[in-house]
Amino acid sequence: MPGYGFTRKVVAAALGGAVLFTVTGCGLLGDDGGKPAAIVIPSKDALTTESSPPSLSESTSVSRPQRSYTIAPGDSYRAVLDDAPHVGVGDFHLGATTPTGDRADNLSGVHFSTPDRSVVCSTGNNGADALVCASSEVRGTATPPAGTPAGCDWSRDLVVLNSDSLSAGACANLYPVLYRSHILEFGTALSADSFSCLSDVDGLYCLESASDRGFALTRSGYREIRGNDRAPVALRGTASSTDTTSPSPTR
Repeated sequence: MPGYGFTRKVVAAALGGAVLFTVTGCGLLGDDGGKPAAIVIPSKDALTTESSPPSLSESTSVSRPQRSYTIAPGDSYRAVLDDAPHVGVGDFHLGATTPTGDRADNLSGVHFSTPDRSVVCSTGNNGADALVCASSEVRGTATPPAGTPAGCDWSRDLVVLNSDSLSAGACANLYPVLYRSHILEFGTALSADSFSCLSDVDGLYCLESASDRGFALTRSGYREIRGNDRAPVALRGTASSTDTTSPSPTR
């Protein structure tokens, strides 16, 4: 019987790769020795040469994966905000720098609060192209993220929304919010620049048009929302309801 030879050859190759991640944080303050920029509240009619402060560090921004489906437009947050009764912004140019301070009128930016004063918001303040709201429902990190310069007056109860990012926690001296501003009544919405917000008995809902991203500040806390997210059933009824029987402000 003829013999047979079996030859087996196994060749293995391993390739090593190195991945370099470079994380850079956006600078928050100017080059003036680490001191924060002064809060400036110009007149609405006055020209300003102040440049917009940079966005918060990317380490505090929130991102979400893309979906593979689309919410029916009539059920979405965007549809609810678009359909809600809108108020003019003419009365929303006043506010105070402290909760008990004197109010100034004819200010730049738009400033408003919810009827119970639990949320106060400002846009365009100190040259920032952002919507900034203060609420105890916002709980950013207790300490500033790495890379935040010295001199930052860190506040974990601020939410900052612009076309590039959504951040919980910010430097209060870069993103000031005015107090004692005009009330945005329940069941009404307000649009200023690329921002729109709806005041509801359950909370405040805001979106930025370019990114179609925003946030909700409700009794359940703070959370990110998207314009095509399905809105709660109760909120979908807000567009046809204008309950403005809100309590009178106490300050």
